[in-house]
Amino acid sequence: MVNVFLVNHTHWDREWYFSEQDSIVLSDILFTNVIDELKTHPDAIFVLDGQVSIVDEYLEIHPERKKDISELNEKGQLKIGPWFTQTDALHVQAESILRNGIIGDINSQKIGGRMNVGYLPDTFGFNAQMPVILNELGFKDFIFWRGIDPNKTKGFYFYWKGLNNKNSVLAMNMPQGYSTGMLLKPTHEYVDNRLDSGVDFILNHSTHKPNTVLIPTGNDQMDIIRNFGDKVQKINKIGKYNYRISDFETFEKEIAKDKLDDYIGEFIDPVLARIHRTCGSNRADTKIVATNLECKLVNQLEPLLVLANKYGIDLGTGTLMIAWKKLLRSQAHDSMAGSVVDSVNDDILHRLKEGNELADGLINTIEKLIALKLGLKENQVLLLNPSLRSSDVFQIIKVVTHWKDISFRDADSAIKLNTKTYAARKNIIKETPSGVSEESEPQYYVHSYALKAQLPPLGLKVIDFDNASHSNGLIEDSHNVIGNEECNISFKDNEVILNKGDKEIKDFIYLVDMANDGDTYDFSPLPNGKKIKLNFQSVKALKSSQYQTMTLTGKGNLPADLNGWKQNKLDTQLAYKLTITWSDKKFNIKFKFTNNVNDHCLMLVFDSHFNKYHVKASVPFGYMERNSKVPDNWKQKYAEKPVPVWPLDNNVSLISADTTVSVFSKNVKQYKVENGALYLPLLNATGQLGKSNLVNRPGRASGDIDKFGHIKIPTPKAEANKSLEYKFLVNVSDTFDPMNVQKVEEKFKFTPVSYQLQGINVFTNRLDNKLQNDLVKVEKNLKSKNIPFKVPKNIAISACYPSFYSENNIIIRLFNPTSVAQYLDIPSNVKTVNAIEKEVPFNGELDSYDVISLKMPLL
Repeated sequence: MVNVFLVNHTHWDREWYFSEQDSIVLSDILFTNVIDELKTHPDAIFVLDGQVSIVDEYLEIHPERKKDISELNEKGQLKIGPWFTQTDALHVQAESILRNGIIGDINSQKIGGRMNVGYLPDTFGFNAQMPVILNELGFKDFIFWRGIDPNKTKGFYFYWKGLNNKNSVLAMNMPQGYSTGMLLKPTHEYVDNRLDSGVDFILNHSTHKPNTVLIPTGNDQMDIIRNFGDKVQKINKIGKYNYRISDFETFEKEIAKDKLDDYIGEFIDPVLARIHRTCGSNRADTKIVATNLECKLVNQLEPLLVLANKYGIDLGTGTLMIAWKKLLRSQAHDSMAGSVVDSVNDDILHRLKEGNELADGLINTIEKLIALKLGLKENQVLLLNPSLRSSDVFQIIKVVTHWKDISFRDADSAIKLNTKTYAARKNIIKETPSGVSEESEPQYYVHSYALKAQLPPLGLKVIDFDNASHSNGLIEDSHNVIGNEECNISFKDNEVILNKGDKEIKDFIYLVDMANDGDTYDFSPLPNGKKIKLNFQSVKALKSSQYQTMTLTGKGNLPADLNGWKQNKLDTQLAYKLTITWSDKKFNIKFKFTNNVNDHCLMLVFDSHFNKYHVKASVPFGYMERNSKVPDNWKQKYAEKPVPVWPLDNNVSLISADTTVSVFSKNVKQYKVENGALYLPLLNATGQLGKSNLVNRPGRASGDIDKFGHIKIPTPKAEANKSLEYKFLVNVSDTFDPMNVQKVEEKFKFTPVSYQLQGINVFTNRLDNKLQNDLVKVEKNLKSKNIPFKVPKNIAISACYPSFYSENNIIIRLFNPTSVAQYLDIPSNVKTVNAIEKEVPFNGELDSYDVISLKMPLL
């Protein structure tokens, strides 16, 4: 007899076509019902969706219920956590998923502890390295729904392994979703057609038929099923299987007794459920803000908090955690995918604005307090390096001064980029110790420089500048070439040309646009839709010996909207600008345009024109190749077309026999490769939450709009009619070396920051005017504490941040991006831990595509 474990639960979308505030109102009623039902029925168990943030918000309404929640949690009746929110797992960085688990753990511990299963019931697909991330958070088990192909996994219960074939979790899939057994009615109609048939489906699609089966019985924002035990007793008199009340953790212990297969790979197959493969470019404006905040938190703020602590400035992690929560609330699966209504997207953008302000304020505070301790003068610039490696790259700095031209001491190179002049003002109020007076404020200048200086790992340097008769600047170059003899980019006859040695790659960078008949879930082309290629028409190249720029501009004629595409009307002009900066032997690229076209997909293309090549794409803590073939009969197997559009983690490389072109992106979250060309979708503009019968997604509309009582919901703001800016880096090399690629990525992400302690314009940074100069004392011989660990050359850096669990400790997370194990010598005063800072054993070797966290004090 097969035992069927029924789990009473609710799935709680934080926001969707309803707002976060709507969810809070619902929780006031439904969560109170849950608590009362569990207290009345001690045999009942309820899973509160797996995200503790909704419990936190409920306790703001009902702080008096904290004791009840804690007691029910400790008894095992109420399951909370383990996550802070239900995270996206394809379009956010591994460190964001780890912070989600860390904050989820911390908040869960305050009310009895977390459910010890990595439960993500509705996330739109999973990266191949989730086993590594889950292990790092202390999980051995994982429950999910979307993205599985049971032919590959040989069933629904198996061991999911990371790319190194070592990190492993027991994965349990809900093939018909988290609502398979919803409503739980003890009737023949329900049991025969829904419950028993759900079990039949699992058994019939498993190579090794399990003795134990999991059936969830909840749904979106669903109340607790009352009198659960009585209903199960009646169902057992009707059904052909043995049904019992249970929970996910108990089910895991039972299924672990069965013979289970192994699986390595990602879960992005739309066989049993849609995963919305092309959602990575929906609501691009929001994704840009979210990814910029993510990079700011991980690659600047967190290590700068450690740097500040080295110099005796301890700001703790409280405000940092609030900033993270703003981002994590915006990285929930619906929110990050962009499949929300406009009013909800406004909420997301506002949260991200708040997160950015918190991050900027903390960075501003760190900069000023260190500058005050150092006793900086107005003719000095403070440079801070957030990387655990020394930095020798160009960085853009701004200097406010009364001098028209300046020169820098102790800088390897300084190139003036531009200057903005601010006129003198009369009768300006000035506060002095003797009172208020009116004086004239003299003219001043704000200079932008590309500055290069040697910075120590997680350290600082002060650069002096003086009045000068002139500054070194960029000189216009009529040849329209930037780079060096080994590798350069030129522009000729409206084509961007990449030259590497004696190899010339013509038409290397261009744009492609096409109609988007999709919705906020997916891009979808028009039947027989055409592509429009957009080139650049004008160029301006500016050069110095080490720092060079090329600005390309263009205009292209496009249809204004979907009707225009259908009628082939080119009645709107799209203007765009691409700036390529050559420095440190890399090509930094900034693409900017104001979107004034609706219902289209705009793609930036890097075309290698390679005849023979393969593609390596980064995934969290590793690299993988993907098969881009789509079967002709895909409609017979898939819920949506398995288009060869892939999540872009950080970088992707086109690799030929003698040339590798690696493209890095901070903002674009997906890619595809066709005939040697790398397509990076910049946006999928659309005006509808959901649509029916799309070319790539036949059948019902996503977003519930085809349900009885639901209506079509327009989303005009998802057209993203605004200015958009993207940043890329292109590195050209002879071969593909994953460690070298990671080091390029580190420099691309862990960018230094600069600060000037000046009183000419105290609004250059928002908090400067309120951070008083007597907050810290000047220390003439300011010394820093040391970090008792130096990152080896053969190991990559993921993060460096203050411990969230204990004071006066820091966490450094490293990983091995190569396919072979690497030796790592750990000092005796450094502990090896996981992300939730539990000690873990380490044998001296870091496996391929694996991660390690080090906990250490500052010495």
